[in-house]
Amino acid sequence: MSNNFTIKVKKRPWYEWLLWVVWALILMFIYQNAVSSGSELEPRAATIFWVSFVVWLLAGGVIWFTRRS
Repeated sequence: MSNNFTIKVKKRPWYEWLLWVVWALILMFIYQNAVSSGSELEPRAATIFWVSFVVWLLAGGVIWFTRRS
């Protein structure tokens, strides 16, 4: 038996890559604010930023999961 595997690469439009980069930058910004708020002993701000970070992370995961083939 011969095992022939092929990989199909779908080209994505440029604006989809741009949106993923913007999403990653916003995620990094929220993470930085959460860490710095925690180190400055601002628990309310740190909690808000950590919840925002998790929401953004899950939103990106859901969008990736629903758009994959």
